[in-house]
Amino acid sequence: MMDILLRKRHDGCLGIGSGIRKASFFIVACWLLLNVSTQAFSNTESVEYPVKLAFLYNFTKFVEWPPDSYRDPGAPLPICILGHDPFSPGLEGELRTRTVAGHPIEVRTLRPTDALSVRHMVFIPVTEKDQTDRILKSLNGSSILTVGESEGFAARGGIINLTVEGDTVHFEVNQLAAERAGLKISSKLLSIAKIVKE
Repeated sequence: MMDILLRKRHDGCLGIGSGIRKASFFIVACWLLLNVSTQAFSNTESVEYPVKLAFLYNFTKFVEWPPDSYRDPGAPLPICILGHDPFSPGLEGELRTRTVAGHPIEVRTLRPTDALSVRHMVFIPVTEKDQTDRILKSLNGSSILTVGESEGFAARGGIINLTVEGDTVHFEVNQLAAERAGLKISSKLLSIAKIVKE
């Protein structure tokens, strides 16, 4: 799905086509990336966070977690939003109907102080940027895919950072942080990411 709409740009970052703020693009992006019903959303909704949620879902297809990270073959793959949840409840509901490698997607909202040791992916929104260093430090030694949207997130030890430039969403990857977490990121994903170092 990611290859249909998301295209590699000349600067090595992943671009989302023009018109990110247009409602029509929102509908197309959601349908292509998540295959969700367009009737569930208002034309006035912001496009940025539906697209970012689609990225989170697609990242699960290109990241391999250690075998012991699931308690059983049918255990859910949680996507946890830490702090303020910027995503639409309608989109989150649709995402909960998806599976990845036989694991149902589970979307949870957590407080920054909640225990994160048994989670697979944690999204740290920009509202928690002042807590980023503390959160990342608390996750040292865990197999958690950390995804943020704050400037310098990946360079500070986060694994993936979503950025917006003009009408384009890009993402950065910190390979060293992924290796420390015991995560294997597909070369296909890395080939369209901006690689950053700490």
